[in-house]
Amino acid sequence: MASSDPDPRLLLLMRHGKAESGSGTTDHERELADRGITQAHLVGEYLDAQGVQVSRVLVSTATRTQQTWDAVRAKMPEFTGEVSYHEEIYGGGTDDLLDLLRAVDDEHQVLMVIGHEPVISTLSDQLADEDSDAGSAAQARIGMPTGGMAVLTGEMPQWSQLGEETLTLHTIVRP
Repeated sequence: MASSDPDPRLLLLMRHGKAESGSGTTDHERELADRGITQAHLVGEYLDAQGVQVSRVLVSTATRTQQTWDAVRAKMPEFTGEVSYHEEIYGGGTDDLLDLLRAVDDEHQVLMVIGHEPVISTLSDQLADEDSDAGSAAQARIGMPTGGMAVLTGEMPQWSQLGEETLTLHTIVRP
């Protein structure tokens, strides 16, 4: 590949696993249910089995998203990437998340986000191009199931070029 060719990018947009009802706690402090931990473990196993080497992870500051990442990470023994936590993923909208993604250093080819509905499904739908899997695109329009993860790829030299219909949505992993 010539140096002027765009780089392949892999973007994984995941909704946190199933959470407890939260009685007596704030929404931000809600924890994962046992089912949510199992869902996150399954996603981690999937990524490990596929040989996906995530290099950058952006996680909401909510307890349930942090626990989701911890459970995914537990099943990815080769993970050596960078992780950061962002209030914008918890309290912001699709534009806020898109701004975070566009600011990621271009050396990171594989980027994962763990966030919330409806932002995860809405952004998955917005980024999906005409070559996307029709069933997965329909699921993104309906909403991301708990623990679900959109798998999108595209070729672009910089994350800053991310915008509507710039990636192909291949599948939504439903643990």
